[in-house]
Amino acid sequence: MSCADAEAHLKLLAVKPAYRRRGVGRRLMGWLEDSALVAGTPMIYLELRANNKCALAFYEKLGYRKTGVVPGYYSGHESAIRMGRDLWA
Repeated sequence: MSCADAEAHLKLLAVKPAYRRRGVGRRLMGWLEDSALVAGTPMIYLELRANNKCALAFYEKLGYRKTGVVPGYYSGHESAIRMGRDLWA
């Protein structure tokens, strides 16, 4: 994740399949969100593959909301869903 004054951008989050659905991803996101808050950065944005329904459900459970779709985001062929969360809300 990279942080600027007003927003952070989650670049990559991955959990090995053997460790999924055990709270690892939720704890990692909590740590990243806490780090953003300490830095005074209220907004976090991210992109995920449009066909990744599991990731979409994961981020929605954490309070992230769709902000748009980016056609061709992945190698010019696959669309991304852009999401964001206001940590001060």
